[in-house]
Amino acid sequence: MPAAPAIAALLATADDLLTEAPGDAGPLTPAGRDRGAAYALRIALEAAVDAALAAEETGLGGLRSMRAKLLCLHHCAGPARARRAHALWNRLSAACKYHHDELGPTHAQVRIWRADVETLVAELVAPGTAVGFPQQREVGSPLRRETPTR
Repeated sequence: MPAAPAIAALLATADDLLTEAPGDAGPLTPAGRDRGAAYALRIALEAAVDAALAAEETGLGGLRSMRAKLLCLHHCAGPARARRAHALWNRLSAACKYHHDELGPTHAQVRIWRADVETLVAELVAPGTAVGFPQQREVGSPLRRETPTR
């Protein structure tokens, strides 16, 4: 899978930013390193979602919006993984944005997100994790049979 080396490089970048000693940081502040690691983690998660959608060969790989991709992930990777990916992507997206009146992510938060992204990426890019699209039920099937309302 061509995305795997890029994802591994992004995770390594996040590790470098999170483990760099304060004296070796150069112009980066600790908060800047944490925010930079959050960026790398978000991009790695996005690449894993792209890879999962592309592996399904359903034509969903051309979607541009990450929100749309996360919705489609429900059908490809299952609802539990999709919910985890969506929640993690939302947290990382919020952490990447700088607001002068809000605190950025803490070092501990980014480390936890790092572990969560690694686990989720492994699940999404591993072969055989696809769930597949749900099958349509026939109109007369017992699950869709309507009862009279009178």
